[in-house]
Amino acid sequence: MDGDDLAELLRLRHGVLRAVVEAPRPRHELVDALPDSKSTVYKGLSQLEAAGLVERSEDGFVPTLFGTVALARYDALADTAALADLLADVPAGAVDPAALVGAEIVRPDETDVERHLDALWELLGDAEHARGVSPVVSPGYVERFRALLDSGLTAELVLPTTVVRSLRDEHPDALAAVAERTTLHESTESLPFGVVVTEGEHPRMAIELRDGPLVTGLLTNDTPDALRWAEATVDRFRAEATAVAVDRS
Repeated sequence: MDGDDLAELLRLRHGVLRAVVEAPRPRHELVDALPDSKSTVYKGLSQLEAAGLVERSEDGFVPTLFGTVALARYDALADTAALADLLADVPAGAVDPAALVGAEIVRPDETDVERHLDALWELLGDAEHARGVSPVVSPGYVERFRALLDSGLTAELVLPTTVVRSLRDEHPDALAAVAERTTLHESTESLPFGVVVTEGEHPRMAIELRDGPLVTGLLTNDTPDALRWAEATVDRFRAEATAVAVDRS
């Protein structure tokens, strides 16, 4: 069986394989547990067995190691497909694909337009230290960020020069409030998305994706690959940035 045949088999029979992986059992119990017809389940089991994804035992059908790994790969691919629209405007090569494996997707919708922001505040609330870059800063969230700083969070932020200028001209108090509690830098580089990586008992990273001024979603992850990528990304922008001078008079 080649890769194309395996992909097609998993597309058709992943539900049957998942039922076997989750709870190995006799064929008749699988029929009862699945919404498919008896003939469909029987055919699926025969195909999965012929492909080496499941095998028979005294207690019924059980997954092979190959079957368990194949299902995990299928699920990872399905998760990646859900990122398609979120990543449509992200430049190729901007994000290490390894950082997206296992990522949780948080999207705003008509029932909760700030779901992604709540997830970000929760991530920051669990952290001891946060480092990040952001293409946009809303003055309205400064007080909420300051409350986290008051609770013990320390932070280092890199912002675009255009954002720093806008804050300095239109919201000087907000800029001073941020600079007072954080290590703040400005960058002339274009930031296609926001990135934050936290330190603490449960380190995590997050990518905030935007379509212009609108946030389209938040990706969070805690895998070593994701954390390494986020750290390296913040380091890269920080290396080219300069410290922000704020008039606190």
